[in-house]
Amino acid sequence: MILSEEEQKELARFPDVLRALVEAELAAGNAVAELGHRHPAAPIGAYFKLVNKVSTRPRASGDGLRFREKSSSSHSGEFTDAVGHFYVLEAPDPAPPEPDMDAIREELAARERRANADRFQHGW
Repeated sequence: MILSEEEQKELARFPDVLRALVEAELAAGNAVAELGHRHPAAPIGAYFKLVNKVSTRPRASGDGLRFREKSSSSHSGEFTDAVGHFYVLEAPDPAPPEPDMDAIREELAARERRANADRFQHGW
């Protein structure tokens, strides 16, 4: 993926370890979904949100990077350095499927029938 001029300028501001991560991900076929300047980045920093999860290194802290697994609507994981002004974020996980309310009601009804089976088997 080719970065826009603005994205290239922002990437040049990133610490070496984070810049290398973004470049490795782009070379591996990942893409930038968003460039931002708000949370979790500090007002003087920025973040790149990737389309896919990081695949060129373990999703763990080490080698000068701190990793944190997230479960939010904004992102699913974040890499930063010790300073924490710049971030590489992963896109959020897809939303879980809606619960099957009919199956939930049937399970509750079946539990109630089982719980009450002894009470009503003698015809009282």
